Amino acid sequence: MKLLNELSEILFPSRCFGCSTLGPNICSTCKKTWQLKLYRTQIRNIEVFSSLAYSPTAQRVILAAKEDGVLPADLLIASAIGNSLRYLLSVSEMGALVPVPSRRSSSRKRGRDFLSEITHRVGNSHSLDVHQLLEHRLRVRDQSNLNAQQRFENLAGALHVPQSKVTRINNGKNLILVDDLVTTGASLLEAKRALEAAGFNVIGAVTAFVSTPLR
Repeated sequence: MKLLNELSEILFPSRCFGCSTLGPNICSTCKKTWQLKLYRTQIRNIEVFSSLAYSPTAQRVILAAKEDGVLPADLLIASAIGNSLRYLLSVSEMGALVPVPSRRSSSRKRGRDFLSEITHRVGNSHSLDVHQLLEHRLRVRDQSNLNAQQRFENLAGALHVPQSKVTRINNGKNLILVDDLVTTGASLLEAKRALEAAGFNVIGAVTAFVSTPLR
């Protein structure tokens, strides 16, 4: 994968994620809109910390990471999640990181679980454990074209923590959910429900991007 990415960079030079001009992945002009901030969003019983408002540039960065495995896109998302995590940890307890899982079919198609890789990168930089506890137990539809109510219905009961994973980790351990984007909060709320049903304590969530306002 690394060799293919390097060859691709030679054959197809980098373009700005924002305006597609040749050059850095975020050009000096578009970088002005890529300023890491703090967005705190309360979604029912979970507080979400994010660093950037969702935008066309953010959409292209996510697609480049998810679908094409572009390392600079991974690094931009990891940086934004790391910024969100620093804010969460400044007001909360420490906790291990748990990525929200992609559908298995999506991971197979992409050849990797991109959010898991990014979460491990963030965990390493903050000296935090990463636990991949959550798994899908129900088939769910792609959520990109669903409204808020449909997303909650689509994900209801979809996630669980296998008993084999529960027994390897201390019951009641503090956990922090990680996702790339929060739009309705349906994925984070379902992940929190599944983890707490297994006996864990979810103290919050961090994302790179937040849809403003939430859909």
